[in-house]
Amino acid sequence: MLNEDIEIILSKIEELESYDVEIEVDDSEIESISIHLFSREEFEEGQLGYRIDEDGNSLTGDNEGDWKENWYVIGYDELVGDPIFIDIKNKNYPVLTAIHGEGDWEPEVMYSSLYEFLEYAS
Repeated sequence: MLNEDIEIILSKIEELESYDVEIEVDDSEIESISIHLFSREEFEEGQLGYRIDEDGNSLTGDNEGDWKENWYVIGYDELVGDPIFIDIKNKNYPVLTAIHGEGDWEPEVMYSSLYEFLEYAS
């Protein structure tokens, strides 16, 4: 399951001091988001419920609201559990999030690239 893009992404995440990071946000209600990023060992299990089900069946699709084949979960918001994921179709690897439990996926761009995200991760 670990293709070249995923290897690059996991290698960059491994360069961080911790897999638990705080990201400052421009929101009047909250100042920061606590995110747990997956280690290489957690990565495949982290795809459960998003890319695959417990039996290994794909949960991806091409319809609006479906989880896309090119999305990989790299962590989650520790407060609300929303996935933090990357779109490997775009080689900048934008970092996205979406509200879970809504019945469909409506991604929001958090950072336009993995590299921008990692600059703000502390």
